[in-house]
Amino acid sequence: MTTAITRWSLWLFVCLSLIGCSGLPMSKPAAHEAELFAQGLDQYLANGDLTTLNLLPQQYPQGEWRNRAEGIIDMAEQKLQQHAKERQENQGLSKCLAEKNLLAQDNRILEMTLERLKQVLIESELRAN
Repeated sequence: MTTAITRWSLWLFVCLSLIGCSGLPMSKPAAHEAELFAQGLDQYLANGDLTTLNLLPQQYPQGEWRNRAEGIIDMAEQKLQQHAKERQENQGLSKCLAEKNLLAQDNRILEMTLERLKQVLIESELRAN
């Protein structure tokens, strides 16, 4: 559920960023910056690689697209952190389930042992009489 929300948020952010800047006049450096942003966004959406988007703030520290690139980079890093947290939680859950199964098996063995002991007690009382 949270992964879907993250994806939609990222998509909405990108769309709003692109819509908000569609009417801006572009000089030669701004056109290259916008091209670099588009290339980095395509690269990120295709395979999750942030290399090109990371170049944008370095090459254009005062650029119009820097904030948008940094916003996408931040969201992508948050997504990675969330995936890592989910993996960690899933590992913990798997360990708990494995422990639960072992305890259930031990419990069945103890119940069988208790039943045998009861039978032995009954047999010893019958022999004593």
